[in-house]
Amino acid sequence: MKKIIILTLMVGIATLCNAQDALFRKYDNVKGVTTVYVSKAMFSMMPKLKAGDINISKLAGKMDKLQVLTCDRASLINDIRNEATAYYDREGFENVMKVNEGGEHVTIYMKARQHGLNEFALLNAEKGELEIINILGKITLKDIRNLTGR
Repeated sequence: MKKIIILTLMVGIATLCNAQDALFRKYDNVKGVTTVYVSKAMFSMMPKLKAGDINISKLAGKMDKLQVLTCDRASLINDIRNEATAYYDREGFENVMKVNEGGEHVTIYMKARQHGLNEFALLNAEKGELEIINILGKITLKDIRNLTGR
């Protein structure tokens, strides 16, 4: 009986950890949706990494994975946004920043994971386009603040 309970718990935990991945996989081959996955191994192969004018090499070294989903297919945007926000609410993500400006809605979510890992999710919705960026790693809010110089 103990083995069955332990096995059930392990399957449940694995399912929760893969729920966000499932969203990315679900829309992986859908017309109008682009998905990107970058692993920790790939980050280690990039000695200098920039996002615009910002050098993110130090941050990249702390990342375990990066996932990006973009959608410009109007008929899917609400469904994807609703699935993502339901996941963040259900899984106890904290809303750490929200900006609504000129039809653009940006929300950043954060959840502390085990072993010093944090998961950040940026959800950016504007007319006709949706973008979700998910980062898992030993990244803190201070690391992100240091990137922006604020």
